[in-house]
Amino acid sequence: MSRASFSLSKNRKRGKDGLSIVGHRGASASCPENSIMAFKRAIADGADAIEFDIHKTLDDEIVVLHDPSLERITGSKGRVMDRNFHGDIEHLRSKKDPNCPIALFKEVVDLMLMEENAHIWAVIDIKLLNSSSIFADIEKILRTRSNDLKFFSTRFILGIWHPKYLPFAKTYLPELPVAYIGVSLTIARDHFSSVDAYNLLYSSLTWSKEGRAFIEQAHQAGKPVFVWTVNKLEDAKECYNMRADALMTDKPRYMVDFFSTNNSEIFEVSKFSWWYPKWVVSICRRVMTWAVHVLSRLC
Repeated sequence: MSRASFSLSKNRKRGKDGLSIVGHRGASASCPENSIMAFKRAIADGADAIEFDIHKTLDDEIVVLHDPSLERITGSKGRVMDRNFHGDIEHLRSKKDPNCPIALFKEVVDLMLMEENAHIWAVIDIKLLNSSSIFADIEKILRTRSNDLKFFSTRFILGIWHPKYLPFAKTYLPELPVAYIGVSLTIARDHFSSVDAYNLLYSSLTWSKEGRAFIEQAHQAGKPVFVWTVNKLEDAKECYNMRADALMTDKPRYMVDFFSTNNSEIFEVSKFSWWYPKWVVSICRRVMTWAVHVLSRLC
């Protein structure tokens, strides 16, 4: 999955062969999200990849956590960026059983580099509140494992929400492919034409025919399209029908089992026999684009 030839298998003889299953924050439906346990479970469940989120602490550690705040996951109030990992966050545990510790990014890297996990790839979701310095931190951690960053070009994808991060990805991690993560096809087209892949909200691809057209255009450019977050079988079927390359799910075992026991003949007819009127799509697109713009300015 290098920048020069970033692609996923397009063999679609069987459902699972044409659609990669990605554990969204690991197997987050059954384990504490973004925990080492959740990632190990996703891999054991047969996922092709994992997805996780990162934030930087006050003492410059990179932790694997979705929220900028610690409260939802651990019950402890305060922002990640205002707390030290050592002597503080390292002692916190998830509220969800079995009360896992907050993982470090380097621990996930080491998990990925285990010989038995050589087939697994990962999407690193770099949140908007992160400083651009996090790219240099990622580079530093990866170089402690291998000084040749090309080694990681088939293992890690940098997922970014804002074009302000593109220069930093190119400067510090040029060997790693970059994916746009977002909810707007307009933003994807206008500001992320240089990325290697797209990771888009399910509804942004399915509420109009524009979604399928976007996927076709991306494929013509040699860029895969990932979809998040897909936990229902009817939505998974639609991902297959519209030729998405990967779906992100909280339930990797559920999806792996389904696609392993059903072939492409099951998915001949899309569930979408109707679409929203163009004027509805236009209004919704404008609202979503405005919301993303406001959020990016605040962050």
